[in-house]
Amino acid sequence: MFSKLSTNESLFLLSQFSGLSPKNLREFVLLNTDNQKTIDFLINGETIKYSSVYKINPFDKIKCLKALEIFRKQEKMGVKTISYLNKEYPFNPNKMSDAPVLIYRTGNAAASDRRLPLLAIVGTRKMTAYGKAQIDQFFKIAHEPNFEVISGLAYGIDSYAQSVASNSGFTVHSVLAHGLDYTYPKSHLTLRKGLERKGFTFSEYPIQSLAHKGRFLARNRLIAGIADVVWVVESAERGGSLVTANFAKDYNSHLVASPGEIQQETSQGCNRLIANHSASLYERPETIATHLGVHFPLKQAFSKKLPKDSKTIKIYELLKFHQKLYPSQIIQLSRLEKDTVLELLLKMHLDDQVVHNPDNSYSI
Repeated sequence: MFSKLSTNESLFLLSQFSGLSPKNLREFVLLNTDNQKTIDFLINGETIKYSSVYKINPFDKIKCLKALEIFRKQEKMGVKTISYLNKEYPFNPNKMSDAPVLIYRTGNAAASDRRLPLLAIVGTRKMTAYGKAQIDQFFKIAHEPNFEVISGLAYGIDSYAQSVASNSGFTVHSVLAHGLDYTYPKSHLTLRKGLERKGFTFSEYPIQSLAHKGRFLARNRLIAGIADVVWVVESAERGGSLVTANFAKDYNSHLVASPGEIQQETSQGCNRLIANHSASLYERPETIATHLGVHFPLKQAFSKKLPKDSKTIKIYELLKFHQKLYPSQIIQLSRLEKDTVLELLLKMHLDDQVVHNPDNSYSI
């Protein structure tokens, strides 16, 4: 019925038949080695052969031809198709049973296949100054690109984190909830193109597929499934970020959440994840480094910039011993005047000698 189909074309057409989940489709292909012959059977309505195992609905030839035309058109546009049989496939089906059979990709064609640890940064679209500060502080410390970043290119935390990560020299990827022939939101097209100089944009949907609520939720599972660590920076009690967090738990990805004020709406979701022991507590950038299995080296040796001042050295030694202290604790332990401690902390922070954490604590 069809001229010779490639493996990807066969998988694409089989994925158009409703009744086959990604997991069932992989099993189906394994049991039926002649994909093209199987497609002919299904188009002819001969689904009885498989009905005892799969509830496959017939798909007429006209729709198949139209779908195949779309598939071939996107290949001409430069959209790369990666199947679960390909070594470049970014998901682990053993970890993620509902991983798509095909994933589509645009971006840097010359990028290496070498896989660095991957950090997903997600959060509310209503980003606050607190969330922004966490991201800024994180990439000030995590300045060496020994891992990569991924998110959903959405308003708020997602796109801001991607932008800061890219400006800090990291390879950054995106996952979209629609075909790769357009960008939603449109205002993020420039950001997407900039990220694609080094990274990739992924989607499980072919071109001409529009975004809708169900696809945004499905997109979140891909972010959780592809990442090694998922960091929820800010989230209300309900929202897409918590959907991503729940998927991350299901896939046994490391989940980290930033605590926030109990009365702050955009922190309630994160606080709940931490309270329920669903997520590790984000205390400082090194929290993420530990889960990624990487190290954040200091930008500059402290000894090179440390003034030969006994009071400053005393504060440094306290932070070195305790790892993390609040100003009130430093005042108590150092027995220095409050104004003196605060003035020295500010100077040390401006000189990159100490880290001022989002919760107002300090560390080396």
